[in-house]
Amino acid sequence: MAEKFDAIIVGAGQAGPPLAGRLTEAGQTVAVIERKLVGGTCVNSGCIPTKTLVASAHAAQLARRGAEYGVGTGEITVDMAKVKARKDKVMLDDRHGVESWLEGMDGCTLIRGHARFEGRHTIRVDDQVLEADRIFLNVGGRAIAPEIPGLADVDYLTNVGILDLDRIDQGRGAGEDRFDRYDRREHGR
Repeated sequence: MAEKFDAIIVGAGQAGPPLAGRLTEAGQTVAVIERKLVGGTCVNSGCIPTKTLVASAHAAQLARRGAEYGVGTGEITVDMAKVKARKDKVMLDDRHGVESWLEGMDGCTLIRGHARFEGRHTIRVDDQVLEADRIFLNVGGRAIAPEIPGLADVDYLTNVGILDLDRIDQGRGAGEDRFDRYDRREHGR
């Protein structure tokens, strides 16, 4: 027998949680289904972690330019393990914040698993069958490697893989200069 809701939202990414909030505030019951990570691309592998890395790159660049502002700083180094740890903490704090918001929302049920349509108003998540008149799809994105000759033969980075680097020399290119270029591209310098 299907569990009935007023609405089902497939995906707890950027639009899903606010939509759940609006619907529950209007007195509706809502199921939010998330296959992987609450917060979606923005929180886990997009906006939040990349902007956190850019902020660290910007801080390093400003420190290197300190003399231009009359500030003596000495040798500037970047501890990529600490940069990554900071990025991970910010990202996890944001993810846990969204999870707590959804879990504490009256009228909202957060369900973990892969959603599959079984009918026009029916979704299955593992052994659970859910039904609603309105079903909203808020599915995210994934990195896809383009079909470029030779790409499969090299170790390449995606938007997700680059976020796991904890040493500057793990990727292509040379050392800290690459960290500076990352900052300049983002800030147009």
